[in-house]
Amino acid sequence: MPAGVKPIQADFVRDLQNQMNHKLGPRGSEIRARLEKVYDGLMTDGKFDVAKLPDDARAELKKLEKASEQFESFFVKKLLTQMRATSFAPEKDQMMEFAKDTMDQAVADETARGQGSLGIARQVFLSQAVRVVQENAAVPKQ
Repeated sequence: MPAGVKPIQADFVRDLQNQMNHKLGPRGSEIRARLEKVYDGLMTDGKFDVAKLPDDARAELKKLEKASEQFESFFVKKLLTQMRATSFAPEKDQMMEFAKDTMDQAVADETARGQGSLGIARQVFLSQAVRVVQENAAVPKQ
């Protein structure tokens, strides 16, 4: 990966590798044998290996990871804002509203980045990460 770029979260990498290994199909099948030839440069011991992707592909996956987290953060922020809008607070103070909004954003950002996330970021990431892998292996999309 290019210098200064943080690695992709381990759980995102694990899930992508699992998804790609699942797409290969069962061991010994004709389809798996064909796909293993296509993905040969991206595999270790018969399993897909993200570390073998070119640097630019891993950098694209990192950007995708960040965008996915931002999407989840946006979603959680909207959810918290709507939940607050339904509260029965009798009066509104601008400073209090600002503080609540800032806190909601911080909670949303941390939720999207942390292990305790809702899983939205991971699903968005996985839905697009397979495309990145296929483009780098020159595999036709199915």
